[in-house]
Amino acid sequence: MKILKILLYIVLGLAGLVALLGLLAKKDYVIERTIEIKSPKSIVIEQVTDYRNFKKWSPWEGLDPKIVINFSGEQGKVGSAYHWKGNDQVGVGSMTLTNLTDSRADMELKFIEPFESVAPNYYTFDEKDGITKVLWGIKMHMPFPMNVSGMFMDMDKALGDDYSKGLVKLKKVCEELAAVKKYKGYEVTESELPVRYYSGIRSVVKFADLHDFFQKNMPKSAELTAKQGAKIDGPATGLYWYYDEKKGQTDMATAVPISEAQKLGNGVTVFTVGGGKAATINYFGNYEKIGDAHMAMDEFMTEKGLEQIPPVIEEYVTDPMVEKDTSKWLSRVIYFTKPKASAVEELKK
Repeated sequence: MKILKILLYIVLGLAGLVALLGLLAKKDYVIERTIEIKSPKSIVIEQVTDYRNFKKWSPWEGLDPKIVINFSGEQGKVGSAYHWKGNDQVGVGSMTLTNLTDSRADMELKFIEPFESVAPNYYTFDEKDGITKVLWGIKMHMPFPMNVSGMFMDMDKALGDDYSKGLVKLKKVCEELAAVKKYKGYEVTESELPVRYYSGIRSVVKFADLHDFFQKNMPKSAELTAKQGAKIDGPATGLYWYYDEKKGQTDMATAVPISEAQKLGNGVTVFTVGGGKAATINYFGNYEKIGDAHMAMDEFMTEKGLEQIPPVIEEYVTDPMVEKDTSKWLSRVIYFTKPKASAVEELKK
């Protein structure tokens, strides 16, 4: 009986010690790490806020080869989320993008297993002279009795070392992307694209009449296409078969993409375009300067020994009636390509 009393006193003493330590131990932590990256801020922000990129630089990548990852929402936009479920080392949880500006991204980091908690996770971005300083931080709250463990370990080092490791990997990824050669300031991406179908109105148009032609025929192309039951499958598009500087005119069409080849009439024509290798430039800005992107594409194709397969495609992704800031207007310039005849002959030798 005496032994039981002694054990009881020990247990009560330990419980009292834990309670006392719980009163003394910190409950709130702010852990931050920074790094400088030789890369435009836009590249860094895309890597951080599009969760599909996270596995490229996550410090925890590889802890569970069988981890299950899912995404929700439009990646890179507020409300998008990353959900994971893995072994004991990675647990179960989610990250949700809650705020995004050109200098900061805030996320809600939610753990479900092995314990439930929510912590604000955040990044700041400061670019100067082509170098972006990135800060990665987290605010943690450890309730009693979990906070007692913080007295016996260096919390800043435990998690901070992981953040430092992740930032080093992020630096490598972003600097490799920034090193991609640009043509007149534009990045050109090459890919295989499927055949596309468009419905629209085609004509030879004087350069001076381009604006009026678009204003009149772009909405008309969409209206006539929809009236005939065709499914419009993308943004308003300009198709260009040739661009004659000497004559000051272009053979072009205002068009809308449709989901499949079909016979239409009543003022619109269906065009079958491309299928195969293509080069793409994402152009941001007013339509008046989109010619800069085409000059960049010409430079790229000359270097690569390629020639275009008409028509050239301009996809006007951003609706100017919705977005008034012209610097945010995205137009996608697409050239289907093939090797120049001279290049093909050279390869045969």
